[in-house]
Amino acid sequence: MRISKIKLVNWKNFKRAEVDLEYRVFLVGPNACGKSNFLDAIRFLRDIVRQGGSLQEAVQLRDGVSTIRCTAARKNSDVTIGIVLNDIDDKPEWEYELSFNQTGGGITDLRAIVKREYLRNLKTGRTFIDRKRDREPNDYLLGFTHIEQATINKDFQSFVEFLNEISYLHLIPQLIREPSSFLKATKGEDYYGRDFFDRISKLNLKTRNSYIRKIEKLLQIVVPQLEKLVLITDEKGIPHFEANFSQWRPHGAKQIEKHFSDGTLRLIGLFWALLDGNKTLLLEEPELSLHSAVISQLPDVIYQFQKRKNTRRQVIVTTHSYDLLNNKGISPEEVILVEPEGKEGSIVHLSAKLPEIKALLQSGNLSIADAVIHRTAPADAHQLSLFNEL
Repeated sequence: MRISKIKLVNWKNFKRAEVDLEYRVFLVGPNACGKSNFLDAIRFLRDIVRQGGSLQEAVQLRDGVSTIRCTAARKNSDVTIGIVLNDIDDKPEWEYELSFNQTGGGITDLRAIVKREYLRNLKTGRTFIDRKRDREPNDYLLGFTHIEQATINKDFQSFVEFLNEISYLHLIPQLIREPSSFLKATKGEDYYGRDFFDRISKLNLKTRNSYIRKIEKLLQIVVPQLEKLVLITDEKGIPHFEANFSQWRPHGAKQIEKHFSDGTLRLIGLFWALLDGNKTLLLEEPELSLHSAVISQLPDVIYQFQKRKNTRRQVIVTTHSYDLLNNKGISPEEVILVEPEGKEGSIVHLSAKLPEIKALLQSGNLSIADAVIHRTAPADAHQLSLFNEL
């Protein structure tokens, strides 16, 4: 199952955006244009249905509706997220749309409120949810979505389970090396690596060892002298990765993750995320800290991981990297261009539908990187080298 279409209205950077999504998606755009916010719309739905989650919790994690709402929103200020899910045969199965706003103010606490919620099975034609605020005047009940309520969502459990199993990774090496040096978030989940080893150690032994062997073989290709990777436990019961590197000593040299390079830690996190799970995976800038030769292979690596699953897994990636996009296997249907639109937020284009990009790709031996990266550069970037007020 995958997300085949997404619609956003008044969501953060996006006054309005609607785009088709493939099994492998690359989000490209300049800094602060909304690539991460695009992914966050998908994470928002996941935060509603996860254990302990709710609409109110998802909104509070993002500092309220006023912070979520696009600053370009005018008369219609409702925030809307809509998705279509395709089934295992890649045929449309579920259509869901949620619109919300806020109520309260003054002496009354601000609270998110459902303005519209709709869920339909496109294969059977059955509508499971069809709510509008004017039909349901009880504002308290409108503070809850139907997809978050176990007594209601049992009739469309497969849809809810899909959202709940969406995963996101933006691994920060420093959090893995010294997790105790950083405060644990009081709300939400760990997406950045602080609890990385806790999650690994909770897997059953057979699965964990299988994953580590696969990661070890991949790392041996790109990390010089790496011979073995194992999971160990120190005297305090804390799990660690230990790598053995070949050298002049007969038994090599051992290092734990505290001494791994940023690139090695990022690769371990990336490979683990691709191995663990089979629902949509959201990745932020996987090229960070990696050599260009490795970066150029990441699209193929993602594809190989997708193939090994019984059901092909959707992977959505944000990137700034020319090397990553300079891969002949990437089609224009897989690349989404996010561009600022003056004071009206950002707009989203499927690169395959842009005439100028189609013309460039048809004109010669150009990759999708040649066609789109130049569009993401800030217009005045050259002024940085001319700045003399230091």
